[in-house]
Amino acid sequence: MFKQRMKVFSAGLAGTALVLLSGCSALTGGGDSDNGGDSSEGGFTDVTEQVSSWDMCEVLPLDPIRDKAAATTYAEGPNHVPMGTAFNAEAVGCRGEIEIPDTDGTTHWMQVHLSVFPGNSAEHVDDMWSMRQDGWYRDNVETNVEDLTADDLVVDKDLDGAWDQAHAYAILGTVGERSGAAGSMIVDARTENYIVEAYLTIPTDAEKTAAARYGLSQEEIDARTALAFDRTELVNWVADEYITTMFEAVSSQIES
Repeated sequence: MFKQRMKVFSAGLAGTALVLLSGCSALTGGGDSDNGGDSSEGGFTDVTEQVSSWDMCEVLPLDPIRDKAAATTYAEGPNHVPMGTAFNAEAVGCRGEIEIPDTDGTTHWMQVHLSVFPGNSAEHVDDMWSMRQDGWYRDNVETNVEDLTADDLVVDKDLDGAWDQAHAYAILGTVGERSGAAGSMIVDARTENYIVEAYLTIPTDAEKTAAARYGLSQEEIDARTALAFDRTELVNWVADEYITTMFEAVSSQIES
């Protein structure tokens, strides 16, 4: 079981490194803020103080994702993560580790981080956007630990919504010998003032991996699963539906 857990975690290592990198833009990003005040010129509003006062697990609950993954147990959390921590130096978030058993009794773990990145200027938000999106692509596509490539992106699209800009990426093994391989996803939706983000690691589907190893046809591989949920359906649901719920919850909380 320890080896299995390490394998599942391997897909999350790049994402964890990306999270840790987020603190770097605080040194270079965007301009100065007047001691974290509410606003600056050009219509920009600094919501850092307001966002930092929230319990993010109340604003952005993990339970809908846990339920969508047909799980009932958290191996860890959910835990509120304040700004300035190693997990996300520039974000306030809620993180947890969802425990997912498969059909042969092996337990997998899916990490979920739901975050808000408030900026101290519009340029700072631009900087954080580039770091999150470009950094995820570099660490999960260009240098993927499972040897996945851009061909394995099951989600790569701009999203329409009430935000100024949003984009979703998700990568996991679905085809050929890479079928069943673990992956991850990131979805960012932004305004001029802040970014709302969902980051997930996606567990291995051991049945698909075994079927690919034994040379079964793609149709046979697709018909097999060790998990109680469809991984592709999950990432598309987060990109197409849950990020909207998250963004509306944050917007409502800011306006209240």
